[in-house]
Amino acid sequence: TMCNDLEFVDYKGMKKNQYDIKDYPSYLAQYQAAIAATTFYPTQKYWEIPAAGCLTFMEMTDLNDGKFLGFKDGENSIFINENNYERKFLEYISDSQNPKWEEIASSGRQHVMENLTNVQAVESLIDLMDELI
Repeated sequence: TMCNDLEFVDYKGMKKNQYDIKDYPSYLAQYQAAIAATTFYPTQKYWEIPAAGCLTFMEMTDLNDGKFLGFKDGENSIFINENNYERKFLEYISDSQNPKWEEIASSGRQHVMENLTNVQAVESLIDLMDELI
């Protein structure tokens, strides 16, 4: 929630216990960058945002243990935490047309499409069941 207080963050929160956004992928696609920040564990946003082609600022800490998703800081996402998020956002904002941001976003999308889709999840589950049987 610390990110939501920054003047350059456009946050659309919940109203009456639901999001007002019906088509989340189209909503995300209108942005060049988005934030996935969850303190205790990574949520679906960690792969939805890069899948939509957005540069993704991801909260990655020892507490949320999100590194298992395979993202790499500066390669396919930008890792943030409570100590660096403002600096990282300002670095992006001050040079938002730099092609490196689009390259990182594209690499993030590729990582999700190759490693974090439902197909991969089902195949992993099948492999696990085969091991148990």
